[in-house]
Amino acid sequence: MNERPLISVGLCTYNGEKFLREQLESLVSQSYHPMEIRIRDDQSTDQTMEIIREYQHRHSFIHVTQNEERLGLQKNFEAVFGDCKGDLIAPCDQDDVWAPQKLENLQKSMGSHVMVYHDSELIDDKGKSMDYRISDKFRMRDFDRQEPFLFFNCVSGHGMLFQRKILELAIPIPMVGCYDHWLALIALEFGTIGYCPHTLVKYRQHADNQTDILGRKKRLTGIARVQNRFSRENTWLDACSNAVGKNKIHHPIIDFSELAKARENSYFSFRLGWKIWKEREHLLTISPSSTFDKLAFSLRYSLGLKAKKLFYAIK
Repeated sequence: MNERPLISVGLCTYNGEKFLREQLESLVSQSYHPMEIRIRDDQSTDQTMEIIREYQHRHSFIHVTQNEERLGLQKNFEAVFGDCKGDLIAPCDQDDVWAPQKLENLQKSMGSHVMVYHDSELIDDKGKSMDYRISDKFRMRDFDRQEPFLFFNCVSGHGMLFQRKILELAIPIPMVGCYDHWLALIALEFGTIGYCPHTLVKYRQHADNQTDILGRKKRLTGIARVQNRFSRENTWLDACSNAVGKNKIHHPIIDFSELAKARENSYFSFRLGWKIWKEREHLLTISPSSTFDKLAFSLRYSLGLKAKKLFYAIK
């Protein structure tokens, strides 16, 4: 019988004492073995390191490194992925709760995929269910194309398991966007992403969440919000274009990046809006939108920054 591959859990921590014990308990209780837990602490100033040392003393498969300087979330995950020794890697946040069979189910679902992922249930800061799952917001399924991940992402970091080989192209992780979105898009350069139809993580929502899946945090308003969005969108598309352009001179993502850049100095980009609408079945498959919503999305992307500035000037 073939030996099962080592799975590395890459856990990033920063001042996580409030929820860390519950998460660590769920990790050391995983049914899958062999497993290692690699932790990168980003200069915590609370009791986080003491809690980690306590668990490390009891479990030899826990390894921890504390950064000499603050890296921030993206670069801390990049660092912990470099620490991982397993052929399969599972990113991990400090404040969630994993089901005991999470890694077991994901490894069984891997098959020929280079990445697999699952659904998650949202809980509040007290651990109470919010009666909401990520699948209530996004369509979850298998993927074999990159285009759906240009504008949306349904593959959360805490829910993914991936082959370490995708790091060959995924590192360095760009500062724009989220690391999980980037990994999902890059994984499709190597193969397919599979969906494991189980809810395997209690995904905690609280004031310090890095990802605002419910859209509750305060944001910029007015033209400042628009300019910030344009910058983020174009920088993200440019990063995606550069990644796929290394292997493919002609790629749909490169076209989208070039068309999006043109919005910064124009009133309209009809070509971009038309391209999104024409390819909506691939591009907008993650978002469970109606035909009207897809049309509205296409029109929003066709508006240039000059048109937006004019609108706010009149307003």
